[in-house]
Amino acid sequence: MSQIDLNLSNFPENGCADLGKILDQKKCTALREYINKNRPVNDSIFYKTKEEFEEKGRWVNYAPGRFDHNFLLSCGYDLSFIEDSPAFKSALGQLCGSDYEIFKKSIIRSVPGWAIPEWINEYVADVGRPNLNPFVYDDFQDVQYFHCTDFHQDKTRRESDFVTVYIYLDQVSADYSALRILTESHKLGMTTYPHNLRRSMHDHGRWFYSDPLGNNLACRGLTVTGEAGSIFCFHSLTLHGTVLNNSKNPRISLRYLIAPNKKKKENKDRDYLLAEANANIYGPQYINLNRTDVSPADGFAQTGSCLLSYENAE
Repeated sequence: MSQIDLNLSNFPENGCADLGKILDQKKCTALREYINKNRPVNDSIFYKTKEEFEEKGRWVNYAPGRFDHNFLLSCGYDLSFIEDSPAFKSALGQLCGSDYEIFKKSIIRSVPGWAIPEWINEYVADVGRPNLNPFVYDDFQDVQYFHCTDFHQDKTRRESDFVTVYIYLDQVSADYSALRILTESHKLGMTTYPHNLRRSMHDHGRWFYSDPLGNNLACRGLTVTGEAGSIFCFHSLTLHGTVLNNSKNPRISLRYLIAPNKKKKENKDRDYLLAEANANIYGPQYINLNRTDVSPADGFAQTGSCLLSYENAE
Protein backbone atom coordinates (compact mmCIF):
# COMPACT_ATOMS: atom_id res chain seq x y z
CA MET A 1 0.00 0.00 0.00
CA SER A 2 2.71 2.48 0.95
CA GLN A 3 6.26 2.80 2.22
CA ILE A 4 4.90 4.69 5.23
CA ASP A 5 4.95 2.60 8.40
CA LEU A 6 1.23 2.22 9.06
CA ASN A 7 1.52 0.08 12.17
CA LEU A 8 -0.98 0.91 14.90
CA SER A 9 1.78 2.21 17.17
CA ASN A 10 2.39 5.03 14.67
CA PHE A 11 -1.23 6.23 14.71
CA PRO A 12 -0.44 9.37 16.80
CA GLU A 13 2.12 10.51 14.21
CA ASN A 14 0.40 9.41 10.99
CA GLY A 15 -3.21 10.03 12.02
CA CYS A 16 -4.08 6.64 10.52
CA ALA A 17 -3.19 2.94 10.70
CA ASP A 18 -3.60 -0.21 8.66
CA LEU A 19 -4.94 -3.02 10.86
CA GLY A 20 -4.68 -5.57 8.05
CA LYS A 21 -7.01 -8.43 7.18
CA ILE A 22 -8.04 -9.34 10.72
CA LEU A 23 -11.65 -10.42 10.08
CA ASP A 24 -12.98 -13.67 8.66
CA GLN A 25 -13.08 -13.15 4.90
CA LYS A 26 -15.89 -15.62 4.23
CA LYS A 27 -18.11 -14.00 6.86
CA CYS A 28 -17.38 -10.55 5.44
CA THR A 29 -18.30 -11.78 1.97
CA ALA A 30 -21.53 -13.32 3.29
CA LEU A 31 -22.45 -10.03 4.95
CA ARG A 32 -21.74 -8.20 1.71
CA GLU A 33 -24.07 -10.53 -0.20
CA TYR A 34 -26.78 -10.04 2.43
CA ILE A 35 -26.53 -6.26 2.19
CA ASN A 36 -26.47 -6.32 -1.60
CA LYS A 37 -29.58 -8.49 -1.71
CA ASN A 38 -31.55 -6.31 0.69
CA ARG A 39 -30.16 -2.91 -0.29
CA PRO A 40 -29.27 -3.23 -3.98
CA VAL A 41 -27.97 -0.23 -5.90
CA ASN A 42 -29.88 0.75 -9.04
CA ASP A 43 -31.85 3.73 -10.28
CA SER A 44 -35.06 2.51 -8.58
CA ILE A 45 -33.90 3.82 -5.17
CA PHE A 46 -33.55 7.41 -6.44
CA TYR A 47 -36.07 10.16 -7.15
CA LYS A 48 -36.77 9.93 -10.84
CA THR A 49 -36.78 13.65 -11.68
CA LYS A 50 -35.64 16.92 -10.19
CA GLU A 51 -39.28 17.96 -9.92
CA GLU A 52 -40.16 14.88 -7.88
CA PHE A 53 -37.22 15.55 -5.56
CA GLU A 54 -38.18 19.20 -5.09
CA GLU A 55 -41.71 18.11 -4.18
CA LYS A 56 -40.90 15.19 -1.86
CA GLY A 57 -37.18 15.31 -0.97
CA ARG A 58 -35.30 17.20 1.73
CA TRP A 59 -31.81 18.47 2.56
CA VAL A 60 -31.84 17.50 6.26
CA ASN A 61 -31.99 14.24 8.26
CA TYR A 62 -31.13 11.98 5.36
CA ALA A 63 -28.25 9.91 6.79
CA PRO A 64 -28.57 6.59 8.69
CA GLY A 65 -29.15 7.36 12.37
CA ARG A 66 -27.19 6.29 15.42
CA PHE A 67 -30.20 4.51 16.92
CA ASP A 68 -32.80 4.22 14.17
CA HIS A 69 -33.34 4.17 10.41
CA ASN A 70 -30.05 2.28 10.12
CA PHE A 71 -29.95 -1.03 8.26
CA LEU A 72 -27.09 -2.39 10.38
CA LEU A 73 -29.22 -1.92 13.50
CA SER A 74 -32.54 -3.13 12.13
CA CYS A 75 -31.66 -6.03 9.83
CA GLY A 76 -30.91 -8.48 12.64
CA TYR A 77 -27.63 -9.67 11.12
CA ASP A 78 -25.18 -11.02 13.70
CA LEU A 79 -22.14 -8.74 13.70
CA SER A 80 -20.37 -10.51 16.56
CA PHE A 81 -17.76 -11.87 14.13
CA ILE A 82 -16.64 -8.24 13.87
CA GLU A 83 -17.41 -6.64 17.21
CA ASP A 84 -16.36 -9.60 19.37
CA SER A 85 -13.29 -10.44 17.31
CA PRO A 86 -10.27 -10.49 19.68
CA ALA A 87 -8.10 -8.71 17.07
CA PHE A 88 -10.77 -6.04 16.49
CA LYS A 89 -11.29 -5.44 20.22
CA SER A 90 -7.56 -5.33 20.90
CA ALA A 91 -6.93 -2.72 18.20
CA LEU A 92 -9.85 -0.53 19.30
CA GLY A 93 -8.77 -0.80 22.92
CA GLN A 94 -5.33 0.50 21.99
CA LEU A 95 -6.89 3.33 20.00
CA CYS A 96 -9.55 4.53 22.44
CA GLY A 97 -9.05 2.68 25.73
CA SER A 98 -10.27 -0.72 26.82
CA ASP A 99 -13.75 0.63 27.63
CA TYR A 100 -14.25 2.26 24.22
CA GLU A 101 -17.73 2.74 22.81
CA ILE A 102 -19.12 2.22 19.34
CA PHE A 103 -20.52 5.70 18.76
CA LYS A 104 -22.04 4.86 15.37
CA LYS A 105 -21.91 2.20 12.68
CA SER A 106 -23.29 2.28 9.17
CA ILE A 107 -23.06 0.82 5.68
CA ILE A 108 -21.22 2.79 3.00
CA ARG A 109 -22.07 2.14 -0.65
CA SER A 110 -19.90 3.66 -3.38
CA VAL A 111 -22.30 4.20 -6.26
CA PRO A 112 -21.12 4.28 -9.90
CA GLY A 113 -22.60 6.74 -12.36
CA TRP A 114 -24.48 4.06 -14.32
CA ALA A 115 -26.76 3.42 -11.33
CA ILE A 116 -27.67 7.09 -10.84
CA PRO A 117 -30.41 8.89 -12.81
CA GLU A 118 -28.99 11.31 -15.34
CA TRP A 119 -30.48 14.40 -13.70
CA ILE A 120 -28.58 13.57 -10.47
CA ASN A 121 -25.34 12.88 -12.35
CA GLU A 122 -25.63 16.33 -13.93
CA TYR A 123 -26.45 17.97 -10.61
CA VAL A 124 -23.45 16.52 -8.75
CA ALA A 125 -20.96 16.74 -11.64
CA ASP A 126 -18.97 19.51 -9.93
CA VAL A 127 -20.03 18.88 -6.34
CA GLY A 128 -16.97 17.98 -4.27
CA ARG A 129 -18.75 15.80 -1.73
CA PRO A 130 -21.79 14.32 -3.49
CA ASN A 131 -23.62 12.56 -0.69
CA LEU A 132 -26.41 10.84 -2.61
CA ASN A 133 -28.77 10.22 0.31
CA PRO A 134 -30.88 13.36 -0.22
CA PHE A 135 -31.83 11.95 -3.63
CA VAL A 136 -32.70 8.48 -2.29
CA TYR A 137 -36.23 7.48 -1.24
CA ASP A 138 -36.72 7.45 2.54
CA ASP A 139 -37.04 3.66 2.73
CA PHE A 140 -33.47 3.25 1.47
CA GLN A 141 -31.81 6.05 3.46
CA ASP A 142 -30.84 3.57 6.17
CA VAL A 143 -27.65 3.01 4.12
CA GLN A 144 -25.14 5.75 3.25
CA TYR A 145 -24.61 6.28 -0.49
CA PHE A 146 -21.73 8.25 -2.01
CA HIS A 147 -20.72 8.87 -5.61
CA CYS A 148 -17.21 9.99 -4.68
CA THR A 149 -15.95 12.45 -2.09
CA ASP A 150 -13.28 15.12 -2.03
CA PHE A 151 -10.69 15.26 0.77
CA HIS A 152 -12.55 16.12 3.97
CA GLN A 153 -12.63 15.58 7.74
CA ASP A 154 -15.19 13.46 9.60
CA LYS A 155 -15.44 15.64 12.71
CA THR A 156 -18.37 18.08 12.66
CA ARG A 157 -19.23 18.69 16.33
CA ARG A 158 -17.24 20.37 19.09
CA GLU A 159 -17.57 17.45 21.50
CA SER A 160 -16.67 14.77 18.95
CA ASP A 161 -13.52 12.76 19.66
CA PHE A 162 -13.38 9.52 17.71
CA VAL A 163 -11.54 7.26 15.31
CA THR A 164 -13.12 6.25 12.02
CA VAL A 165 -12.73 2.51 11.39
CA TYR A 166 -13.30 1.38 7.80
CA ILE A 167 -14.00 -2.29 7.04
CA TYR A 168 -13.80 -3.54 3.47
CA LEU A 169 -16.29 -6.22 2.50
CA ASP A 170 -14.89 -6.41 -1.05
CA GLN A 171 -11.56 -6.94 -2.71
CA VAL A 172 -10.69 -3.25 -3.17
CA SER A 173 -8.12 -2.18 -5.75
CA ALA A 174 -6.98 1.40 -6.37
CA ASP A 175 -9.62 2.02 -9.05
CA TYR A 176 -12.48 0.50 -7.04
CA SER A 177 -13.26 3.71 -5.17
CA ALA A 178 -10.52 2.94 -2.64
CA LEU A 179 -9.94 5.34 0.24
CA ARG A 180 -7.39 8.10 -0.29
CA ILE A 181 -5.66 9.35 2.88
CA LEU A 182 -3.37 12.31 3.59
CA THR A 183 -1.11 11.19 6.42
CA GLU A 184 -0.33 13.56 9.31
CA SER A 185 -3.05 15.98 8.12
CA HIS A 186 -4.80 15.75 11.50
CA LYS A 187 -2.01 17.86 13.02
CA LEU A 188 -3.29 21.04 11.39
CA GLY A 189 -6.57 20.69 13.29
CA MET A 190 -10.01 21.45 11.92
CA THR A 191 -10.15 23.60 8.80
CA THR A 192 -13.06 24.67 6.62
CA TYR A 193 -14.04 22.60 3.60
CA PRO A 194 -13.12 23.11 0.74
CA HIS A 195 -9.65 22.63 2.22
CA ASN A 196 -6.57 24.48 1.00
CA LEU A 197 -4.65 21.69 -0.77
CA ARG A 198 -2.16 21.55 -3.63
CA ARG A 199 -0.35 18.52 -4.97
CA SER A 200 3.38 18.66 -5.67
CA MET A 201 4.23 19.04 -9.34
CA HIS A 202 7.35 16.93 -8.89
CA ASP A 203 6.21 14.26 -6.43
CA HIS A 204 2.57 13.33 -6.92
CA GLY A 205 2.49 11.48 -3.63
CA ARG A 206 3.12 14.72 -1.73
CA TRP A 207 0.38 17.20 -0.83
CA PHE A 208 0.70 20.70 0.64
CA TYR A 209 -1.99 21.63 3.17
CA SER A 210 -2.46 25.11 4.63
CA ASP A 211 -4.69 26.76 7.21
CA PRO A 212 -5.89 30.41 7.35
CA LEU A 213 -3.28 31.26 10.00
CA GLY A 214 -0.30 30.60 7.76
CA ASN A 215 0.56 27.11 8.98
CA ASN A 216 1.68 24.75 6.23
CA LEU A 217 2.05 20.99 6.25
CA ALA A 218 3.43 18.52 3.72
CA CYS A 219 1.44 15.27 3.78
CA ARG A 220 1.99 11.95 2.05
CA GLY A 221 -0.96 10.65 0.08
CA LEU A 222 -1.76 6.96 0.13
CA THR A 223 -4.35 4.69 -1.40
CA VAL A 224 -5.98 2.12 0.86
CA THR A 225 -6.40 -1.19 -0.93
CA GLY A 226 -7.17 -4.56 0.62
CA GLU A 227 -9.16 -7.78 0.67
CA ALA A 228 -12.50 -8.44 2.30
CA GLY A 229 -11.94 -8.35 6.06
CA SER A 230 -9.28 -5.64 5.85
CA ILE A 231 -9.56 -2.73 8.27
CA PHE A 232 -8.10 0.76 8.10
CA CYS A 233 -8.58 3.48 10.70
CA PHE A 234 -7.97 7.22 10.85
CA HIS A 235 -8.36 10.24 13.13
CA SER A 236 -11.57 12.26 12.75
CA LEU A 237 -9.47 15.23 11.53
CA THR A 238 -7.41 13.24 9.01
CA LEU A 239 -8.16 14.32 5.44
CA HIS A 240 -9.56 11.48 3.36
CA GLY A 241 -11.74 10.90 0.32
CA THR A 242 -12.63 8.51 -2.49
CA VAL A 243 -12.55 8.68 -6.27
CA LEU A 244 -15.26 7.65 -8.72
CA ASN A 245 -16.36 4.03 -8.82
CA ASN A 246 -16.71 2.80 -12.39
CA SER A 247 -17.24 -0.87 -11.55
CA LYS A 248 -20.28 -2.98 -12.34
CA ASN A 249 -20.53 -4.11 -8.72
CA PRO A 250 -20.67 -1.14 -6.31
CA ARG A 251 -18.30 -1.37 -3.35
CA ILE A 252 -19.74 -2.05 0.12
CA SER A 253 -17.87 -1.09 3.28
CA LEU A 254 -18.75 -0.65 6.94
CA ARG A 255 -17.85 2.49 8.86
CA TYR A 256 -17.54 2.38 12.64
CA LEU A 257 -16.97 5.53 14.71
CA ILE A 258 -15.11 4.50 17.86
CA ALA A 259 -14.83 6.85 20.85
CA PRO A 260 -13.31 6.81 24.33
CA ASN A 261 -15.78 6.17 27.12
CA LYS A 262 -17.27 9.58 27.97
CA LYS A 263 -18.40 8.36 31.38
CA LYS A 264 -14.81 8.11 32.54
CA LYS A 265 -14.27 11.14 34.74
CA GLU A 266 -12.33 13.73 32.74
CA ASN A 267 -10.70 10.89 30.83
CA LYS A 268 -7.94 10.62 33.43
CA ASP A 269 -6.64 7.37 32.00
CA ARG A 270 -5.24 8.75 28.75
CA ASP A 271 -2.94 5.88 27.85
CA TYR A 272 -4.52 5.27 24.46
CA LEU A 273 -3.40 6.24 20.98
CA LEU A 274 -6.18 8.71 20.17
CA ALA A 275 -5.17 10.86 23.14
CA GLU A 276 -1.56 10.81 21.93
CA ALA A 277 -2.69 11.80 18.43
CA ASN A 278 -4.74 14.68 19.87
CA ALA A 279 -1.63 15.91 21.69
CA ASN A 280 0.13 16.18 18.31
CA ILE A 281 -2.52 18.59 16.96
CA TYR A 282 -1.35 22.21 16.96
CA GLY A 283 -4.36 23.70 15.16
CA PRO A 284 -7.91 24.16 16.54
CA GLN A 285 -9.83 20.97 17.26
CA TYR A 286 -13.10 22.73 16.47
CA ILE A 287 -14.21 25.73 14.39
CA ASN A 288 -17.76 27.01 13.93
CA LEU A 289 -17.70 26.98 10.12
CA ASN A 290 -16.51 23.52 9.08
CA ARG A 291 -17.87 23.58 5.51
CA THR A 292 -19.19 26.16 3.04
CA ASP A 293 -20.45 23.90 0.27
CA VAL A 294 -23.89 22.95 1.56
CA SER A 295 -26.93 24.54 3.21
CA PRO A 296 -30.23 23.03 4.40
CA ALA A 297 -32.12 25.47 2.18
CA ASP A 298 -30.15 25.32 -1.06
CA GLY A 299 -28.41 21.95 -0.98
CA PHE A 300 -24.96 21.37 -2.45
CA ALA A 301 -22.84 24.10 -4.02
CA GLN A 302 -20.72 23.24 -7.03
CA THR A 303 -17.24 23.95 -5.67
CA GLY A 304 -15.34 21.28 -7.63
CA SER A 305 -13.17 18.49 -6.22
CA CYS A 306 -9.50 18.90 -5.40
CA LEU A 307 -9.04 15.12 -5.26
CA LEU A 308 -10.72 14.39 -8.58
CA SER A 309 -9.15 17.32 -10.39
CA TYR A 310 -5.68 15.97 -9.64
CA GLU A 311 -6.68 12.32 -10.12
CA ASN A 312 -8.13 13.04 -13.55
CA ALA A 313 -5.01 14.96 -14.55
CA GLU A 314 -2.93 11.76 -14.50
